[in-house]
Amino acid sequence: MSTLDHAGLLHLLESLSISAPEPEVVEATPLSNPLDLCRITLAKLLSGLVDCDVQIAYRSIQWPNNIFNGDLSVTVPKLCPGRKPTELSSQLVDKFPKDHALFDPPFLDGVHLRVFLKLEVVSRLLLPYIMDRGSTYGSKTSDDRSKKVVVEFSSPNITSEFQGKHLRSTIIGAFIGRLYESLGWGVTRVNYLGDWGKPIALLKVGWDKFGSEEAFEKDPIGHLLDVYHQIEEQFHPEQAASKKARDDATKEGKDEGEAQVEIESQGIFAERNDAFRKLEAGDDSIVSFWGRVRKANIDNYVNFYETLGINYDEYSGESKVSQDVMTEVEQLLKEKNISEESGGAWIVHMQKLGAKAGTAIIRDRSGSSTYLLRDLAAALERSRKYAFDKMIYVVASDNSVHFSQLFKILEALDMKELASKLQHVRFSEVSKMGNVLGKGYKPQAILDAGEASMKSLPDVDEYRAASLLSSGRATKTLTVSALLVQELSTRATSAHAFDTGTIVSFKPGSGPDLQSCYTRVCALLAGQKPSSQLADEQFESLADEDQANLLRILAQYPEVVNATFQSLEPSSLVTFLAAITEQLSDCLEDEEEKIDISPGFVALLESTRIVLQNGMKLLGVVAISDLPQERADTPVAG
Repeated sequence: MSTLDHAGLLHLLESLSISAPEPEVVEATPLSNPLDLCRITLAKLLSGLVDCDVQIAYRSIQWPNNIFNGDLSVTVPKLCPGRKPTELSSQLVDKFPKDHALFDPPFLDGVHLRVFLKLEVVSRLLLPYIMDRGSTYGSKTSDDRSKKVVVEFSSPNITSEFQGKHLRSTIIGAFIGRLYESLGWGVTRVNYLGDWGKPIALLKVGWDKFGSEEAFEKDPIGHLLDVYHQIEEQFHPEQAASKKARDDATKEGKDEGEAQVEIESQGIFAERNDAFRKLEAGDDSIVSFWGRVRKANIDNYVNFYETLGINYDEYSGESKVSQDVMTEVEQLLKEKNISEESGGAWIVHMQKLGAKAGTAIIRDRSGSSTYLLRDLAAALERSRKYAFDKMIYVVASDNSVHFSQLFKILEALDMKELASKLQHVRFSEVSKMGNVLGKGYKPQAILDAGEASMKSLPDVDEYRAASLLSSGRATKTLTVSALLVQELSTRATSAHAFDTGTIVSFKPGSGPDLQSCYTRVCALLAGQKPSSQLADEQFESLADEDQANLLRILAQYPEVVNATFQSLEPSSLVTFLAAITEQLSDCLEDEEEKIDISPGFVALLESTRIVLQNGMKLLGVVAISDLPQERADTPVAG
């Protein structure tokens, strides 16, 4: 009988002499989380032992995150607030039944009561639970997807290289999209390109000086990057002079803007500002140039994103923000006396809105719209277009001030409800990728560098590498896997190392390790027919500590997914998958012929395969063993 509905779950529990879960625990999700099923059972038991509300008991029970600290942990002071924890702890230990059908007698660890599942029950409960759910284990299936989230990620600037922070945004943002989707949300993925503003105008100035149609036809992106670097180099002295004039004016107590006007009214400054004014005014020549640059970059990015397994619902950008909505925002700012004119620019003093300090620029002295104004209008546009419940910006920490200003200004515009739906997921902008790849690289160079390094994988472990590098397609898939896992295992606050040498590793939880373990499990399952309907002796054989511990780890997967959803820190999922591969190695002999493939062990392997596959999919990793087999007799085009 399937455990996918309450009736089937109750039938399984009754067969194990476990009491039915309490329906009044409203937060519980026993049909999607096996540890929650255990948590409800424990809460019911605790409420009877110390005479407390079962809902309070439920909330006092945590997931310890480490099977050696228990499968569940009770925070004793939360169980009965006001009662002495030491007395309550003693009472719990004394009264806890010694022969409970699901739990071993607990032990005290400070203010925590550590509770372990009985090893002889673990396989009987968890094998059918995991295998019945299969690819949906750890997710929440929903047809309506009534909750909607917009995820903005990657968002590179089309005038410069695809930087390390854009790579991190791409991979983290794609992960967040998959995570929300797995939990039943409708997800809209937006790539908000840096395709407007003064960098585009500067590129146009550079094109007029250094551009070549012939060079553009041969290598559009390479030539555009070369042109931008040339004009940027010529522009640097003027920028330095403007900064010095501003700093000198500040020291002397003079108006900073006035000091910069003379410098910025001539030379490349003047050419750039004039080009941007024409772009915003719709000048045919500049708009045509901008369109060519934008298309060339999107075409280049699409191929890169598809290799990573990423697709967008919308390629937006600063250029796509409605002029009417920007005018609407500016009008509101003026009507509510939030913005004011200063030196020809329109600004917002953030202190007046409750921020610690800072000045936000809405329009600069040249009359051009700013990134902040365009983002304010874009947020308003998207809220009307998508009617989202949440919008997440996956952008590096060097934009933290910008998003703080964005949210504060929306609140000041009486759009608190909209502001409350916005979240900035940030990560360290520090990256060595530019230094590693050099000037003028394209996104594909990231994958080329990884693939070149991956060829040395046999030097690390020839036997394990042989099953993974069977074809060119497999090598490319392994390279992407290794890159994704390396990026997602790096905590958000850590700097971006970008070391393609370190992806060539079989350390637990690395891309090659996950691929190798999954491939080995699939090989062991080949020709087998896994079933959770086992004889008693098969269940008993899985009470071995190593095998029971593997199942106890697999039971944590929905908890890991939920915790990751709260933190949006993917490294926790990578750590969990590493725990699976390490525990799996304890269950397997080094030599394949020594492994006894009994029905019980096959069911354990199938449960492991399910959780590995589900976790890898969430990371964006395509399993090499799931790739279509390449036929040896496939004709080669000549």
